[in-house]
Amino acid sequence: METEKLYYQDPYLTAFTARVLSCEKSKSGWAVVLDRTAFYPEGGGQPEDHGTLGAVQVTDVHETKGVIFHTCDGPVEIGTQVAGG
Repeated sequence: METEKLYYQDPYLTAFTARVLSCEKSKSGWAVVLDRTAFYPEGGGQPEDHGTLGAVQVTDVHETKGVIFHTCDGPVEIGTQVAGG
């Protein structure tokens, strides 16, 4: 399921809520997938956004086949709503 890209609706959006679909340990932290996001992934010469999801830091954002992966410095609980910004 593709991630809803909130930055297309409002490129100035700085705060949002989303549901955590998955959270898996990766070599660079925790790979978190949300149902929607305002974090812009790296691509086309533009650097990725950084910020927070709940209490964890988002250190990298990338897209694969329409799904946005947020690399975080800690886990977030699957199925919960998180505040992003």
